[in-house]
Amino acid sequence: MIGDDSAPRGPDTRRLSRVLVDIGASREGRISLDDILEALSERSFGALMILFAALNLVPLPPGTSTIFGIPLVLLSIQMMIGLEQPWFPAFMRRKSMRSETYRRFIARIEPMLVRFEKLARPRYWFVPQTLVERGVSIVALLMSLIVILPVPIINQLPALSIILLSIGLGEQDGVWLGTGLLVAALAAGIAIGLGASVGLAALHIFG
Repeated sequence: MIGDDSAPRGPDTRRLSRVLVDIGASREGRISLDDILEALSERSFGALMILFAALNLVPLPPGTSTIFGIPLVLLSIQMMIGLEQPWFPAFMRRKSMRSETYRRFIARIEPMLVRFEKLARPRYWFVPQTLVERGVSIVALLMSLIVILPVPIINQLPALSIILLSIGLGEQDGVWLGTGLLVAALAAGIAIGLGASVGLAALHIFG
């Protein structure tokens, strides 16, 4: 019956970008992580990883990448061990930001997410979903560990790789998945190269 709130509701078919915008539009005052988890409940790990990774693509004060990177580490580990639903400690779930701040963040990342969503579609998916999930979780964990490093120049590529991997996994799109792996390899190479340069410089100075 039309308008009957007791009727069963189907799955939420809105795009992730639309859901994130609607969270900001429907809440005033402050928005907590618990509010976001509730709104994304049907979308689970992939949506949360896209959100936290995308926030690391926005120019933010130094050290912010570590704050947004820690949830990525937790989500990657939980995916790796096979949890069905994301888990965060209560103190993290209670963390909140002003609605205006949330809407500013989402306004910056929405155009990028919309473009990715329009291009992604099921294709070239030859490996069982469970195996892909485990592989993605391992790569995402490695990228998350790079994201949390307080070095601005190396945070964005690993964050982008997590977004591409998560979209590829969610849409079963082998093209996005492969692109995410290539970006992850590039990000890892840059991080290793930077670490080696710092090590050599330290040896030169103190050796």
